[in-house]
Amino acid sequence: MTKLSQYTLLISAASCVFISLGLNHSQGLFLLPMSEKLNTGRELFSLAGGLGVLFSGLFAPIFGGLADKYGPGKSLSILCFLQIISWIWLGNIANNTDLLGARILLGIGSSAILGIALSVTGKSVSAQNKSLFLGLIMASGSLGQFVVVPIINIIIQNYSWQTATFVSAFIVSLIFLFSFLIAKNSSNQNNDPLKSQNTKVEEEQNQSLTGSLREASKNKSYILLTSGFFVCGFHVTFVGTHLPAFLNDNNLQPWVGASALSFIGLFNIVGTLSFGYLGSKLSKKNLLSTLYSMRSLLFLIFIISPKNELTVLIFASILGILWLSTVPLTNGIISDIFGQGYVTTLFGITILSHNIGSFLGSWIGGRIYDLYGSYDPVWWICVLLGFVSAAINYPINIKPVNRLQQTES
Repeated sequence: MTKLSQYTLLISAASCVFISLGLNHSQGLFLLPMSEKLNTGRELFSLAGGLGVLFSGLFAPIFGGLADKYGPGKSLSILCFLQIISWIWLGNIANNTDLLGARILLGIGSSAILGIALSVTGKSVSAQNKSLFLGLIMASGSLGQFVVVPIINIIIQNYSWQTATFVSAFIVSLIFLFSFLIAKNSSNQNNDPLKSQNTKVEEEQNQSLTGSLREASKNKSYILLTSGFFVCGFHVTFVGTHLPAFLNDNNLQPWVGASALSFIGLFNIVGTLSFGYLGSKLSKKNLLSTLYSMRSLLFLIFIISPKNELTVLIFASILGILWLSTVPLTNGIISDIFGQGYVTTLFGITILSHNIGSFLGSWIGGRIYDLYGSYDPVWWICVLLGFVSAAINYPINIKPVNRLQQTES
C-alpha cells in the first residue's frame, strides 16, 4: 500500500467521522423547537434520541461485522443512505411516531461509521503510530462538532429547524464519495510495504467471528472495559442532548448552548490527540480511570458554579478535553488484547454498552426534567457514575490473549 493510498484512506475515514459526529452532536439544538412543534414535553424527544443511540449500539456490531467480511466501503454506503432518509424524514415530522421512527433510523445510519473508520485506519498504519492515528480520526469528529454545530444553529435561528434538517441530509450525502475512496484504497492491504504487519493481521483473522466473540466474552478485562464505557455514553449523550436546553432554562441565549457544544468539539481535538499520544506511552487503563475521575470533578464544580457565558464556556472547554478521549484508548485496549482481526466487531459491542448508557442519559434527562422541572438530579448522577467507571477501569489487565502470544512466538 503506497503512502498516497494510506493518506487518502486516512483523510477519507476522517471525513466520514467529521460529517457523522458533527451532525450527531447538533441534535440537541432541535430539542426545544421539535418539542414545541409536537406540543410535547422534553421526554419524547429525549426518548427518541435515546432509542436512536440504542439502535445505533445494536446495529454497530452488525455493520462492523459486515465491514470486516465484505469491506468498509459497502457498509459505509448503506449507512450514508439511511442517514439521508432519516434527516429528510425529520424535516417532515407530523406526529410522535414520525419523531421516534426518524431518530431510530438516524441512529442505525450512524451506528458503525466511527468503528469502521477507526478499524480501517488501524489496519493501515504501523503499531507505534496506531494510537496517534486513531487520535487523528477522533480529532476529525471533534472538528466536525466544532464546525457543524454552529452552522446548524445559525440555520435554525435564521431560517427554520426544518431547513436545518434538509441541509444535514445534503451534508451527509458526501459520505458516499468518501466510502468509495475508502473501498478503493483499502482493497490492496496485502500489498502494503509493511508486510509483517499485514501478515500478522491475516494470521489473526484465521480465527472465526464466533471464536472471537467467545474469546472476548470470557475475558474479564474486556467485560470491565465494556462496562465502564457505559458511563461515557451516559455523560456524552446527556450533555449533548440537554445542555442547550439546560442553559436556556438558566436564561442564556441559544448561541451559548451552540457555542458550548462547539467548544467541546474544539477542545476535544486537543484531548483526543493528547490522550492518543499518551496511550502509546503510558498505561491506557490508568488514563481511562483518570479521565472518568476528572469528568466527575468537573461536573461537581459546574453544579455549584454560577451559570453565565464565561463559566459555561470554561466548563465546555475542559469537558472537551475529556469528551471522546476515551475512544482511542478503549479501541487501543481492545486491539492490544485481541489483535486487529475482528477489532471492528469487538469495538462495536463495546459501543453497544456505550449506547445503552447514551439511551439512559438522553431519556432519563428528559424524564426527570418533565417530572421535577430541573436537570439537577441528573448532574449528580453523572458525578457518581464517573467515579464508578474510574474504579471499574482500574483493574483492567492489558495482556494479549493466548492466541496472539502463540502467534508471536
